[in-house]
Amino acid sequence: MEHKLLGKTFLWLCLLIPLIGFSQGTVSGNVTDATYGGPVAGVNVVIKGTNTGTTTDFDGNYEISISSFPATLVFSSLGYETQEIRVTGATVLNVSLGESATGLDEVVVTGLGTTIKRSNLANAVSTVSSRELVGTTAQTTLDGALYGKLTGVNITSSSGAPGGGFALRLRGISSINGNNQPLYIVDGVYVNNAEIPSGLRFASGANRGNEENSSNRIADIDPNDIENIEVLKGASAAAIYGTRANAGVVIITTKRGRQGKTDIRFSQDTGFNTIIQKLGLRPWTAQSVEDTFGAAEVDLYNQAIARGGLIDYEDEIYGETGFITDTRISASGGGDKTRFFVGASYRDEEGIIKNTGFSRFSVRANIDHEISKTFSFSASSNFVRSASSRSFTGNENEGGLSYGYNLAFTRPWIDLFPDENGIYPDNPNSSGNPILVRDLAKNEDTNNRFIQGMKFTANILDSGNNVVRLLFNGGIDYLANETYVYVPEIHQAQRGNQNGFIGVGKNIFTNYNYQAIGVWNHDAMGGDLALTTQGGISYLEQQADLIFNQATQLIPNQTNLGQGSAQSITQTTSTVKEFGYFAQVEGNYKDQLIGTVGYRLDKSTLNGDPNKFYGFPKASMAINLHNFDFWEGSSFLDRLKLRAAYGETGSSGAFGSAFTSLDQVSIGGNGGSSINALKGDPNIEPETSSEFEVGFDAGLFTKVGLEVSYYNRNVNDLLLNRVVPTSTGFGSETTNLADLKNYGLEVGLNVNAFNEENFVWNSTLNFWFNRSEITRLDVPAFPQPGAGFGLGLGTFYIEEGKPVTQLAGNVNGVPTQIGNVEPDFQMAFNNNFTIFKQFDVSFLLQWKKGGDNINLSKLLTDLGGTTPDLDTPAGQERAGLGFVAERFIEPAGYLRLREAAIYYRLPQSALDFFGDTVSAVKLGVSGRNIFTITDYSSYDPETSTNGGAGLSSGIEVTPFPSTKQFYFHLNVNF
Repeated sequence: MEHKLLGKTFLWLCLLIPLIGFSQGTVSGNVTDATYGGPVAGVNVVIKGTNTGTTTDFDGNYEISISSFPATLVFSSLGYETQEIRVTGATVLNVSLGESATGLDEVVVTGLGTTIKRSNLANAVSTVSSRELVGTTAQTTLDGALYGKLTGVNITSSSGAPGGGFALRLRGISSINGNNQPLYIVDGVYVNNAEIPSGLRFASGANRGNEENSSNRIADIDPNDIENIEVLKGASAAAIYGTRANAGVVIITTKRGRQGKTDIRFSQDTGFNTIIQKLGLRPWTAQSVEDTFGAAEVDLYNQAIARGGLIDYEDEIYGETGFITDTRISASGGGDKTRFFVGASYRDEEGIIKNTGFSRFSVRANIDHEISKTFSFSASSNFVRSASSRSFTGNENEGGLSYGYNLAFTRPWIDLFPDENGIYPDNPNSSGNPILVRDLAKNEDTNNRFIQGMKFTANILDSGNNVVRLLFNGGIDYLANETYVYVPEIHQAQRGNQNGFIGVGKNIFTNYNYQAIGVWNHDAMGGDLALTTQGGISYLEQQADLIFNQATQLIPNQTNLGQGSAQSITQTTSTVKEFGYFAQVEGNYKDQLIGTVGYRLDKSTLNGDPNKFYGFPKASMAINLHNFDFWEGSSFLDRLKLRAAYGETGSSGAFGSAFTSLDQVSIGGNGGSSINALKGDPNIEPETSSEFEVGFDAGLFTKVGLEVSYYNRNVNDLLLNRVVPTSTGFGSETTNLADLKNYGLEVGLNVNAFNEENFVWNSTLNFWFNRSEITRLDVPAFPQPGAGFGLGLGTFYIEEGKPVTQLAGNVNGVPTQIGNVEPDFQMAFNNNFTIFKQFDVSFLLQWKKGGDNINLSKLLTDLGGTTPDLDTPAGQERAGLGFVAERFIEPAGYLRLREAAIYYRLPQSALDFFGDTVSAVKLGVSGRNIFTITDYSSYDPETSTNGGAGLSSGIEVTPFPSTKQFYFHLNVNF
């Protein structure tokens, strides 16, 4: 009997133990701030050792299903200390998180397949969370949203038009002729950030495509889809990315789902655009009219006064209040195997010029699926349709289209509005009527874009001390861009010349990339030493097919290409292929010493020898002094890390630099080819950067985090254009001819200033500066083509021993530095307050000290006699200088309230009205570019007439004025 009883008991235990081990249940609760007790939204709640997790809603609530108890839940959020809590069954678990001034538990990228905790990082990698990016106010584009939020980053607006246009510089200038924009990677996909000219220069007479007020195509990415951004600012951090990383790398991770109840979120932003600053009218009197234009003009002036007053054409063109709407809805959730995030958004933004605007429709689906304990995959899919109408601003040569040119010469007593028959009068003072251009001419683009990223992971070994996994990731970025420019034949500058203009561009860009990576994690020395080794291959292919059609001599009132009697078509195709090997070893000894060495080998069809590999090494070391046994700390210093890093990156030449191309010719009706005057260099090599960075991170008083970095970066073998002897049969060639260096200091300070029950204040102060110098130049000093308008008006001037950012002009016939666009320094002061647990208040101030602009808009208004200050002593003194470049140099420093907002979270008592339908509601008001204090006399000290790619900042020619924006916000969680 006893044996039978024992057998039955054993049988029941055998049955119950597995049931206990695999019991399922739900854990839910609320996450609050440990200091003031308010809810913490966006906290990641993850089952330790898995990818299963969820996030808290606006009110800090969460719910997660656990398939097997016991389990450990990990609660983490940027700005808070991470907590791990063991649960043994279904329960209600409320958690309080303590504030962290350091973000030490934040995980950042250190290689193509590995990450590291910030506390062990040896580089100054900047990160921006979703909350920092879009949590204060609505943002049109992600590059514009980064203003003031990163050290070592200089951002300049190249267009104030809706949809942006920004020059982003990480630690200074990386190239003179090449691209200075960083590499953007979205969920593992190398994405296209091209500026695509519309072709309006063929109607306006502008010189170059970079003068066409184009946006850069990172504007297609909805900032609200982004979970976090990591910015690798220099070669020491970006070396593992090789040839494409010379100007830095921006790694973007979009939002993903977590296990648990489906979280539905709806947001509605409604706002408006207005101009930041107008130039204003010159205070005209009959006497000043006569003094400027002669006695005959006084009668016209008096007639206008009698009709009701002068016409402020600046207000007519730039005075619109543009309405903005941004609507978003998303759903995220999933089970223990599959997690999803799906969302859609639509932004419609009107500009301050009538008939201008930007719209973006975006649909995203991110899926993560665990096939088994061994295999898993992730997919990121994004379709975007964007469109913009950017009208006509910027530089031109008497084409009569650019508003600024026409406004500079248009006198406010001339009536340019259409008569009762809809006939627009000619402008007697300029080559175009800006009212006709605004109402009838078009400059538009549309973009259909699909970005698909895939990641496949195979965990092939897990033996305790050794973990090996294989990663395969990459994707495709397909962009179909169409541009349309139309100038009617009745436009006065068109009559007798082109008699109307239509330009249509059809541009297809396709980027492919993939990586295959092996990662081996090994614990040695009894677990005291953790080694992470990775190696793999990388492939990138970029295809472009650019077609531009234009027609002139239009049939009246016709707006398509077929209705022009003179037609032409051009097509440019290119394919670029790059392949690389990479390897990296990282060692971590007790979180005390963390060292990394790595190497990348790349080859590219853009180099003279497409099969030659170029090497890019990296090495770094971090020492956490506070983790050593001898560390006793002090009353003020509770953490100290010393770090140093070295790395190299590269940038290949532009397509076509390595070979001599052929041009199409037609003689006597017979087609043929001729050799282009630009000689290709079959020995061309990539530009390379080598950077050394040192710094330290410290924790003070348990409330303060301090990060200080100094860097010195040398860029060698810069690609420049030089004249060659005519005996060669060519005019010029592009080859490696120069070196430059950048050095600078970056300081970041984060303070949890107050943590009281009803008042919380977190503050961040960023400070940075950069200096540059041309250290080698194998050709005589020269004005940089495409970066100015010659030494007579001022230009970027490339000269050995001088900053690459210097502005020069002729002074007594000698090229002389007259300014420098590089700021003395920049600072940003970001503050976040929580008041009475329900109100969130924030603001961001940005100070740019120093730096100069060449204000050539003032040259035009001086020529036209319309500059507002011409009657003042300063204006008369300036006019007396004649046409010398220093006349138009102005200081471009400023203090700007970049962002500010107030939000209110509805209390639970108000939410009870909705039952279980609504879990959280936030209401808010916010603004961008709210006020600016500056000595600069034009529309905005942030200006670039030459786009965002090259040496592009600091030169102004009648830009699309920048705007300030104000919003009302509604955010609802269901």
